[in-house]
Amino acid sequence: MRALPLLRSLMAALALAAAPAVGAQVTTVDEGSFTVTRGGATVGREEFRILRQPAGPGTEYVARALASYGDRRIAPALQADPAGLPLRYQVEVREARAVTQRLTGQLARGHFATQSQTGSSESARTYLVGDTTVVVDDELFHQYYFVALHRRAGGEASVPMLVPRRGLHGPARIREDGGERLTVGARQLDATRLAVTEPGGRTRTVWIDGGGRVLRVASPAEGLVAQRDDPPR
Repeated sequence: MRALPLLRSLMAALALAAAPAVGAQVTTVDEGSFTVTRGGATVGREEFRILRQPAGPGTEYVARALASYGDRRIAPALQADPAGLPLRYQVEVREARAVTQRLTGQLARGHFATQSQTGSSESARTYLVGDTTVVVDDELFHQYYFVALHRRAGGEASVPMLVPRRGLHGPARIREDGGERLTVGARQLDATRLAVTEPGGRTRTVWIDGGGRVLRVASPAEGLVAQRDDPPR
């Protein structure tokens, strides 16, 4: 069953809870879905939406998704500044309708504090994040949009990366590996290929379009591919 109607209702609720001033403009940065395969077999699906909305004198991103892997559901919600720095983050994991993990995090004075509950176990951690940290979850792919914000055309860049559910934090390297034509849905699109080496050494290849929107993510070591179902609108 497609999860997009539910995702849209979740996004509407979030927008209402953090509604900007009357007359302020909220724009959709990206919206779509990925089919996730492992070894060529479909194992999951992700529906997502990224908004940009006014916040004080500037803007912020609001991103939500709903990912399904069998009877597991992963529902993240992120509010981030224009560089992708997480201001607030939460993610909930359900298996057979029971919540198995819930994590929340908030930025305060250059530190990102998280609280996590897995079953009966609770933990809290604080990370020094400075001005430029991005959040990535192993089982989600729209979040690489925020990683791509830090790429350097034709070269290599670095950005601190936080993987909250694994408690992992460290520098990620982003190397631009040139362009290629990529089939998305029934269309051929021009794409830029990025090699993203994450804390811990895992490298994932990320293809983005000219607007930085994620088209495909591949992790050869895991035999994993997240392929966008339709071209960005």
